[in-house]
Amino acid sequence: MNAGTVRELIRYPVKSMQGEFLSAIRVHDYGVEGDRVFAWEKNDKPGEHLTIPDSPFLLEYDVKLEEEGTLVFIKEGERFEQDNQKVQKEFEDKAGRRISLVHTDPEGTGPSYWDSPLLLTSKESLKELKKLCDREEMDMLRFRPNLVMDLEEEKPFVEESWIGKDIKINDVILHVEKGCERCAYINVDANTQEVDTNVLKTVVKENKQIFGVYASVKKTGTINVDDTIEVL
Repeated sequence: MNAGTVRELIRYPVKSMQGEFLSAIRVHDYGVEGDRVFAWEKNDKPGEHLTIPDSPFLLEYDVKLEEEGTLVFIKEGERFEQDNQKVQKEFEDKAGRRISLVHTDPEGTGPSYWDSPLLLTSKESLKELKKLCDREEMDMLRFRPNLVMDLEEEKPFVEESWIGKDIKINDVILHVEKGCERCAYINVDANTQEVDTNVLKTVVKENKQIFGVYASVKKTGTINVDDTIEVL
């Protein structure tokens, strides 16, 4: 069954920083290549990272992961490579603590804090949630999906009916595992850093705390923008 079309593909090279929009993504068993491979770790608490709710200033920089693996931070048109001390000092000053940029091994550890490696959302669900929250604007990036869909069935939350099913996109086959139970991350606007606690409250009240679905990978490959989504 033709269920819709891929509209946006996003990865997040650094946990809790801005997403990088791509025209195509390579999907491995562990998820999207280059997704959440870096994090800002608290020096006094090894293994604990800065997050959006406690450190929204992380969203002030755009992030790009170059083909050769170099991480670049971008702010107001100025580019800084990952070892730039200006960025390090700014983040440490705002965090009020010493931090280090650490590299994770997604192939070895799997998803760092998700139940499954890919997160899928739909424009139809966002449109409905925006209405329920009584907001004129709501950016999908606050929900941090990897794949944003336009669905054939123009109803909100249709993707939740796929739980337990396989979907095929180009040569990739995903298994939709469960709904994504939301937390305070979604209260922070990725563009303005504005905090609106009504967003999470509305998702809890109107859709049992779920927005989007998690998927695991049954067959690896490449997904492109404008690819058709087929429910098997």
